[in-house]
Amino acid sequence: MFLGSFIKYNINGIEIHLNTIVSTWIVMAIILFFGVLYRISVLKALKELKSYPYRSEVLIPKPISIQNIFEMIIEAINNINHSVLGARIADRYMILLVSYFIFILFSNLFGYIPPILKYEGQSLLVPPTSDLSTTLALTVVSVVSYNLIAVRETGLKNWLEHFIFPIPYMFKISKEKFTILIGIILLPLFFLLNIVDIFARTLSLSLRLFANIFSEHLMVEKFVGQIVESSAVFIKIFLYLLTFFVMFLGLAASIIQALIFEVLSAIYISLYLPHEESH
Repeated sequence: MFLGSFIKYNINGIEIHLNTIVSTWIVMAIILFFGVLYRISVLKALKELKSYPYRSEVLIPKPISIQNIFEMIIEAINNINHSVLGARIADRYMILLVSYFIFILFSNLFGYIPPILKYEGQSLLVPPTSDLSTTLALTVVSVVSYNLIAVRETGLKNWLEHFIFPIPYMFKISKEKFTILIGIILLPLFFLLNIVDIFARTLSLSLRLFANIFSEHLMVEKFVGQIVESSAVFIKIFLYLLTFFVMFLGLAASIIQALIFEVLSAIYISLYLPHEESH
């Protein structure tokens, strides 16, 4: 059962959260809109440069512009990924990893939009990441992705060996019968531990993101409700200040949680890579 106050429908035994779905599609539409603006800005600069080859300054965006903001985000995230994965792997999977950050950041910030759209007395605009179903879905995508990347980058044999680590290394170090016997006995245990490790990462990624965004969103809702109900001016002022303080912390948490999810996804990829690939 999912936590939170959602507009729920049951379709063939599957619980659907209407406001989460609506908010997710709006977030995707917003990202697409800004992405189109970014593309137009880049193409415009390239077109001007083609017409006037000596005007290289057109490639430098304005300090505050869609192009500049997106490029700063991408460059900052990719620099972090370079330190975790190395330049080759980080550049190859930059689109996937940066997409995690951008989608989660926009979803987290969506909670600051006033509830202007309502249905059955509840807001249709909620941060998608305040719904555990969304964070679980994101985590499943991350887990499946880094396993597929591991197969592509290291091969199926090395990926399978990762699930019984460190047994293969025991066999490579020593070929003695005792070592082989111990390895065979411990193999099921290490296989189970590595499977549990994957489930633990899944729960950790999803619950960390969900808990932070859901709690901040819930606290702001409660404070706003108390402001509306309270008649004392002093209490209203105090609650206003407290609400702004919580929202400021929530804004910082929105950025940090998006970054944590992206960086952990990159780290999980690096765990499968040879030491010379990851840093």
